[in-house]
Amino acid sequence: MIDIYIKSFSTLRSDISRTRWTAATKFRAPHKPLLLLAVIDLIAQGIIKTNFIEFTPDLGELFTIYWSRVMPPDQRSNIILPFYHLGSDKFWHHIPKPGMEAVLAATRQIRGVAQLQEIVLGVKLDDELYTLLCREESRNMLRTTLIETCFAPELHAALVEQGIINKEAFQYSQTLLEQSRHQRVQEGEGAEQYAPAVRDQAFRRVIVSMYDHRCAVCGIRMLTADCHTVVDAAHIVPWSLTHNDTVQNGMALCRLCHWTFDEGLITVSGSYAVLVSKQLSANNNIPSHMQTLSGRPIIGPAEQLFWPEPDALHWHQQKIFRKY
Repeated sequence: MIDIYIKSFSTLRSDISRTRWTAATKFRAPHKPLLLLAVIDLIAQGIIKTNFIEFTPDLGELFTIYWSRVMPPDQRSNIILPFYHLGSDKFWHHIPKPGMEAVLAATRQIRGVAQLQEIVLGVKLDDELYTLLCREESRNMLRTTLIETCFAPELHAALVEQGIINKEAFQYSQTLLEQSRHQRVQEGEGAEQYAPAVRDQAFRRVIVSMYDHRCAVCGIRMLTADCHTVVDAAHIVPWSLTHNDTVQNGMALCRLCHWTFDEGLITVSGSYAVLVSKQLSANNNIPSHMQTLSGRPIIGPAEQLFWPEPDALHWHQQKIFRKY
């Protein structure tokens, strides 16, 4: 049975062009194999637990990470394309929303995420394929097929490495959640065994998820169609000083608030109110809406347990915040 899907994965229907695509992707659009690699990772991690694949930020994040390993920075990804067009490869079956069956059958092109979510609930794989992907040996065979048949040899090691990073980042993220729930830090026992890329990805995953992609300080929440989010995962006390990646030592901050926080132009009090430095409006600065944040309460995780640790906020006020 696996031979059928090895053949399917090695002959994915995709755009072929020597002007749009390079030898690195064998002059073919890489969207479909990269999406399948992301799906394989989520099944391996146990995030996809049944034969039903939803369009989620987790899926979009992994797709974007893989994309960045094989494509130049100036070439944008678009997960909508493979999520819809993989239907032409027969093992990928769209599940229409109730009443949208005829619309889905008549649709030949998806223009954006809003249209996709309007008509599609998710995707179901062939039952046989899903069973194979739930088994480590056959899953690895299919992963290898995608990497070796869809990408040039010079990319193989990078894609294999990324799969390992994704696996270890998920494992470490689970450790962080456990440590955060019990409010303990185990220096050297959890973090030290992981590479920086693994730690960074795991910390980002936990923090951004806990804050639901919303900036704790200004409240902005924006996700693109490719599931790119406006927020970063920011440490309150740097990891280099504490080796503390728990949720309580982090906040989700938009790019502007993150920079302003790291520069000490804003901080957060022990009662979770935003404090603004006088330097924010000095030196002919035009801080715009940042000045209006003074005194506003932050927006934290749904569970109070995961809100920032007051001691960490106190450290930031004493060591980083520009009081005058």
